[in-house]
Amino acid sequence: MSLFKLPSRSRGFNFHPRYYDERKERLNKMVELHSGENKKEDRVRTVNFRADIEDNWGQGLRKSQILKSNIRLLVILLIILMLFYYIFIGLDNVGELIENAKS
Repeated sequence: MSLFKLPSRSRGFNFHPRYYDERKERLNKMVELHSGENKKEDRVRTVNFRADIEDNWGQGLRKSQILKSNIRLLVILLIILMLFYYIFIGLDNVGELIENAKS
């Protein structure tokens, strides 16, 4: 008798990795749509419309986010440049005040 119950043998590990290629999936959908297997025009139109929406989903949002971030970056850079300019001009004025005070 033992204190711990140990398994008699090791268990196997079965892992099958999956790979998903989004580009290949879209290409297969497009080939399937235009191959002539779908004879119903209405079905093809709705599927084409649906595929176009899926392809363009979020593109406008992404572009607007990039534009906003670029504008924000320009504003920050302008503020930093103005601060540096003010500091250097202000230091010149302080230097003049110190020179005037000494004389």
